[in-house]
Amino acid sequence: MTIGVPTSTDIYDTDGGSFTPSISAGTLPTGLALVNPAPLAAQVVGTPTTLGSFVYSIKLTDNLGRYAEKTCMTDVLPVGSTVSRLGGLDRYHESVLIGDQVTKGADAPLVYVASGEKYADALSAASVAAQRGAPLLLTTTDRVPEVVTQAIVAYKARQIVVVGGESSISMTGMALLSVGTSATVTRIGGVDRYDTSRKLISDTTFGAKPSTELFVASGTKFPDALSASPAAATIPAPVLLVNGAEPTLTAAEHSLVTGRGVKKVTVFGGEDTLSRGLNDSLAAAAGASSRIDGADRYAVAARSVAKHFPSTIPSDTVYLATGTDFPDALAGGALAGANHAPILLVSKSCMTRETAAEITRLKPQHLVLLGGPNTLDAALGRLPICN
Repeated sequence: MTIGVPTSTDIYDTDGGSFTPSISAGTLPTGLALVNPAPLAAQVVGTPTTLGSFVYSIKLTDNLGRYAEKTCMTDVLPVGSTVSRLGGLDRYHESVLIGDQVTKGADAPLVYVASGEKYADALSAASVAAQRGAPLLLTTTDRVPEVVTQAIVAYKARQIVVVGGESSISMTGMALLSVGTSATVTRIGGVDRYDTSRKLISDTTFGAKPSTELFVASGTKFPDALSASPAAATIPAPVLLVNGAEPTLTAAEHSLVTGRGVKKVTVFGGEDTLSRGLNDSLAAAAGASSRIDGADRYAVAARSVAKHFPSTIPSDTVYLATGTDFPDALAGGALAGANHAPILLVSKSCMTRETAAEITRLKPQHLVLLGGPNTLDAALGRLPICN
């Protein structure tokens, strides 16, 4: 017995047998109920009376005791709300949902793939994928989730770019990406996350487009690079990951800056994230360097948006991502960049005053939550301020 995906309030057994429905985990939104008006039918009925985000499981049990379950997510929002959500059942499913938004139903001849278990390679890939109008999907080291395989086939991909070394995506995992397609799979990976970042930026076929600007963020913390990606894609400029604790640029990093003809560098994060010596070294190599700093990751993201999105947002959209964990937002950087829209960082159910002020200033028609209800609450649409 299998459960068909509910398309509205209807739940059904695709095998056509009789069943008894129940809520096996979580709770329905207040004011809604699961009813069984006929042996072959079940419905969620009623009018929700409490705003919020709800996760629950519907269980169908037949007369032989066999059962199937499906997890559902429901946001109850005010009438006319502009809040929507891109939240999957896991980080891999979510990367596909985000990828579908990038492709907008069209074929995607080029697809970037990075690890969903480590954040650095995906952060490097986000602005590059956005510049090239390509989706960024996530996978595991040795196995490709079925939802990702299905997406690559549906996109009719001809080129798949794996970002990261074999410790991130193994040769086995790399080979599985092209199953069911005739796509060519190319790896761009280095000995570590910093080498991978440099090689991706410099790749003449799949790397960053020429630019005299460069964004630089720490490769040991995800929030600053995440908030940098959309602005970088809009300029466009690549995001270079560095070891922020180092006192100066390495020879390879200096060569990249001078070789690209970089004239302007923007550094993300305070001196505890990216050292003064490293910033000075970047300024000497490029001729100019500025820093976007703040009391915390939320402030850095808000000030990045204030600087790089000073007046209008072409897509009338602002994306919200959690500032406490990386999986839900990794692929979102590519989507926000492709749409020339900013990402702001928030807590699960509230935001800083500086973040709320940026949303108010930009007056977006749409707020998009990157992640499920366990990550971000739909009440964020009301711009609640953290105490």
